[in-house]
Amino acid sequence: MQSTSDATLAAASATQVVDSLLSTTMTIGRLMRQRLAGDQLEPATYWVLKNLAAGALRVTALASSTQLDTSTVSRHVTQLEQSGLVERTQDPDDGRAQRVGLTEEGRTQLAASTARRREVLTDSLDDWDTADLADLERLLGRFVASVESRTR
Repeated sequence: MQSTSDATLAAASATQVVDSLLSTTMTIGRLMRQRLAGDQLEPATYWVLKNLAAGALRVTALASSTQLDTSTVSRHVTQLEQSGLVERTQDPDDGRAQRVGLTEEGRTQLAASTARRREVLTDSLDDWDTADLADLERLLGRFVASVESRTR
């Protein structure tokens, strides 16, 4: 059985870890939302394109997956369509509806932008040893699975 002082220490430690996680996710999130050197994509449209990487979606489904308002997604889609990065096609399940999907140029720019973001994070881990990287991967995987199991 855990003593009161042990429980107090565990709660304080958990609070410190949560505060560290909040700071970490906000720092990485801010970095991922910035326009990186050489990027041709606006940070806001990067997220929209990233959500289309798996396949074409209706605008309403895209809004849901990006957790953005449908009108905001519609504006992004119009901009991306004018830039030649996405195209609209007829929805095979409902001929009255349209789906939005990446063009080849959209895939190319998304891949380049993702590579830049990956490079920034990879550079941040350059001086980590293999065991620390393995621990980070294992613990992050465990943490994400725990968060997802509580938010579904």
